[in-house]
Amino acid sequence: ELRVPIVDTVYITRLLVSEGRIFGAYGFDIVDGTPVVIHADAVILAAGGHTRIWRNTSSRRDENTGDSFRLAALAGARIRDAELVQFHPSGILEPTDAAGTLVSEAARGEGGILRNALGERFMERYDPERMELSTRDRVALASFTEIAEGRGTANGGVLLDVSHLPREQILDKLPRVYRTLIDLQMLDITEQPIEIAPTAHYSMGGVWVRADDHGTGVDGLYAIGEASSGLHGANRLGGNSLIELLVYGRITGEEASDYVRGLTDVRRDPAAIAEARAEVSGLLAADSDGARTETPRRLQRALRDLMTEYAGVVRNERGLVAGLEKLAVLEERATRITAHPDIAGFDDVAHAFDLYGSLLAARATLECALERRETRGCHNRSDFPEESGDLRGNFVWTPTAGPVFEPLAEAPESFRDLAAVVADDSVDGKLVE
Repeated sequence: ELRVPIVDTVYITRLLVSEGRIFGAYGFDIVDGTPVVIHADAVILAAGGHTRIWRNTSSRRDENTGDSFRLAALAGARIRDAELVQFHPSGILEPTDAAGTLVSEAARGEGGILRNALGERFMERYDPERMELSTRDRVALASFTEIAEGRGTANGGVLLDVSHLPREQILDKLPRVYRTLIDLQMLDITEQPIEIAPTAHYSMGGVWVRADDHGTGVDGLYAIGEASSGLHGANRLGGNSLIELLVYGRITGEEASDYVRGLTDVRRDPAAIAEARAEVSGLLAADSDGARTETPRRLQRALRDLMTEYAGVVRNERGLVAGLEKLAVLEERATRITAHPDIAGFDDVAHAFDLYGSLLAARATLECALERRETRGCHNRSDFPEESGDLRGNFVWTPTAGPVFEPLAEAPESFRDLAAVVADDSVDGKLVE
């Protein structure tokens, strides 16, 4: 209705900055490789999070690869709380190309039971009061523990069973789950259990933004949604991400519009455009000496295996240090990647930049996870199982300085009083609304 042009075949590789101010973006057309320069006085970054850098993820194949982290960081912005990643408790394991596809939590809400490979209803050990209705992080941790301690299935999962429920209830209340499992596995959930495992689902961490307008500290650059950080703390509540987009979409749009209207001059830097162009051209240059032998997809797979092994649901110092050592090897190999456009287009170049974003996001995640020596929200450290009052705050990361801790200010007294009332659940016997 507003006649806004949607350019959906251009892959953005760099945000263009001059003297700390955004003046556009650079990319290429994935169909024919045409270089594209977009002049813009403001950019709202809405490229998602970084959950695709794990093996099992609810993200689709080529999204949430961490490109928002890279675009922002190279433009001078900072990354906050990269270690805070929510793992959904129920992602399917097969087929491989659909691993991580979610089984709705409604399956547990309707009475689904979680069992390990021994047939034990294991949530009795982790949350005997709420059982399968426990919180996402608690159920994911329980499933991970069962698998890690050898009580998982042969494929490395646990079993979610709704087959004891009436068939009519399943078809009425869980039609999408029923259809998904039929389509992907030819599995009838009214008769057989579903094999699931925790899957990387949502990035609470992301680009550092101001709370009021989602500005990043780089003039003209804003971030929204899963690309941004701060709103969801250490563990997002289900459904809040859509509400966030509705609220901050409007706020951020208005702020960006006001910023642009207030500009009195425009700064552009040809050197920034030349640098972005050279980066793409370097990938496409002929490999005359045979030094470029690495392919983006191979390294992306290795990175996902690395993050799954060393920075999954539960982390510890030894694993995180080992992960960083192996990441350094992948980063070195990434200097030798090459891209080969073909008749299908320039997707190979896009995969290379996906890898660049994933490597940066992985380093931010591992380094911040190593420094957060506590268990908080979705972040579980087996060597530091308790929450630390000294770490009530954010780890803010840049490629040059690494993670820097920023403590949170105490909430105003009036907020603490309100929180105390809400925690009591009732006033004079009446439920607090």
